[in-house]
Amino acid sequence: MLKIGIVGCGAIASFISKMVVKKKINAKIVAYYDKNIHKAEKLSKITNAEVCSSVDNLVEKDIDLVVEAASVKAVEEIAIKALSNNKDILIMSVGAFVDKELFLKLYNLAKEKGRKIYLPSGAVAGIDAIKSLALGKIEEVILKTTKPVEGLKEALENKGVDPNKIKEPTVVFEGDVFDAIKQFPSNINVSVMLSIASEFPAKVVIIADPKIKTNNHEIFVKSSIGTLKVLVKNVPCEENPKTSALAAYSAIRIIKDISEPIEIGT
Repeated sequence: MLKIGIVGCGAIASFISKMVVKKKINAKIVAYYDKNIHKAEKLSKITNAEVCSSVDNLVEKDIDLVVEAASVKAVEEIAIKALSNNKDILIMSVGAFVDKELFLKLYNLAKEKGRKIYLPSGAVAGIDAIKSLALGKIEEVILKTTKPVEGLKEALENKGVDPNKIKEPTVVFEGDVFDAIKQFPSNINVSVMLSIASEFPAKVVIIADPKIKTNNHEIFVKSSIGTLKVLVKNVPCEENPKTSALAAYSAIRIIKDISEPIEIGT
């Protein structure tokens, strides 16, 4: 049975915890850590896992996999401590890897320690095909994301945009993956995942639409091998509208793959 420690006790951690309790995956949650200890204590009541006083305390436990579900800013600390303590790590805040130096730093540390860094597909589809297309020459990667205004509210307010004044579909961002993750750190992790999988910087368009209820991602990848077009419509996570439910299920899927003898897909 896979033993898990989770850092960051928000919507993703809550979802994983409930799925473990329902025995949807062959895993046991051993420990939680969150800066807000009350969040960790709330989840510990569900799984009977230990509440840790720090990340250091958590990575010293007898666990196989650390799940980072905290934030883009917390990825470096959590990943370094997990890998240095010979733990594999599943990173949900993939947007952190828009920083190439951090990506290489963690890649080299994982290689040195003989550990794995897992990046779930998240809220998009076609990652397996994109990885294959990247074996040829990638010419273009475009992500067009349309979300309900509520799901973009925090990022819009940080940009000085009043979400209440958006009455029709409105382009709120157009640019490259690097600027996208800086301005929408909790909304557009998918753009970084696409860029990593394709090994090519994605062009990103973000649209706020007050009339829709799903998070929609249109993906276009052009390679010398072929062209991929994908449209994904995701229901927002009940506990956090900034996150697609598919992102949470993607975490469950990769945990299942780690714990099962047969792995499907590339």
